[in-house]
Amino acid sequence: MRRLENFHLLIMLILLVAVGQMAQTIYVPSIADMAKDLNVRTGAVQRVMAAYLLTYGASQLFYGPLSDRVGRRPVILLGMVIFMAGATLALLAPNLHTLVAANALQGLGTGVAGVMARTMPRDLYSGTSLRYANSLLNMGILVSPLLAPLIGGVLDAAINWRACYAFLLLLCAGVAFSMYRWLPETRPVQTERRKMLTSYRTLLGNGAFSCYLVMLIGGLAGVAVFEACAGVLLGGVLGLSGVVVSVLFILPVPAAFFGAWYAGRQGKSFSTLMWHAVTCCLLAGALMWIPSWFDIMNIWTLIVPAALFFFGAGMLFPLATTGAMEPFPFLAGAAGALVGGLQNVGSGAMAWFSATLPQTGQFSVGMLMSAMAVMILLCWLPLAHKMQHQGHAV
Repeated sequence: MRRLENFHLLIMLILLVAVGQMAQTIYVPSIADMAKDLNVRTGAVQRVMAAYLLTYGASQLFYGPLSDRVGRRPVILLGMVIFMAGATLALLAPNLHTLVAANALQGLGTGVAGVMARTMPRDLYSGTSLRYANSLLNMGILVSPLLAPLIGGVLDAAINWRACYAFLLLLCAGVAFSMYRWLPETRPVQTERRKMLTSYRTLLGNGAFSCYLVMLIGGLAGVAVFEACAGVLLGGVLGLSGVVVSVLFILPVPAAFFGAWYAGRQGKSFSTLMWHAVTCCLLAGALMWIPSWFDIMNIWTLIVPAALFFFGAGMLFPLATTGAMEPFPFLAGAAGALVGGLQNVGSGAMAWFSATLPQTGQFSVGMLMSAMAVMILLCWLPLAHKMQHQGHAV
């Protein structure tokens, strides 16, 4: 992967998104302890992640167009302040309802990171450089889900689950100060100031954009379903300790890292890489679902299919994001808002839905991951056919 200009800004973006990524998964090893402390069933704690994802996604629909009008920098700082308020409330939450509301507030704040992770690279790059930047950004972002459950497991064992939110509060304060001190404004000066609904109609009226968007929703929803169910299945059903759950939980994440790296390879065409991503997701969904038909569930039947799905999703995220964002340089904020917002709203809704299904085995998670993989395939087929037709025409 070649050297890119403005590399330091990509590092700042990675730190910004890392706050949100950690907030989503740091407490997973503590789910059993949280349920016991708050006097609720283990499966009910899944609502914490679902609430976070829903507001994380919905808020992006406003942050994006707002950043097109007032700039990227002030919107980022606003989001960080909201997140710190949510982390403080979570730290003091007396019951599950308050904790769910606090995580929703956290998601409302870090939604700005989801938008900027897609918008600012489009501000800085185009063409092949944009694909490389998105690939590099996704590789960096995936480091935080590796660290978060380990940090959460250690904090829970040493103190309690509330220490996870104290850590998030301190982390966000440090990142917010760095952004205030060193982040420049990247919004293009030629940005056209359209009304929000006009921008969204333009984007959603584009068939290719809509297909890439639905593919991204399916990819993240499949990942979110596994993340929401993993703590329950590994800790609640298989009876593993919090530390063991934290280690197993992060095992599939390096696969997403390598998927993002693979997507940035120069020797493969965009279409070929997309087919690899789609195939991996389909195979992973089948491998997760089929064992449940025979009432089989163990560590391997959960982790191996999850790793394969994460690898496919790791390829899909930078590729489909590039395909969606590339044609719209002056609607980057609105495009990033739709891509990030609806992607996370969809995954949050799927995580919430998974909490309503039986969690005694891997049937539910396998069924949902398979459904997401099929949805990805159905959206990719018309795009692949169009690319093949254009290639023959050339």
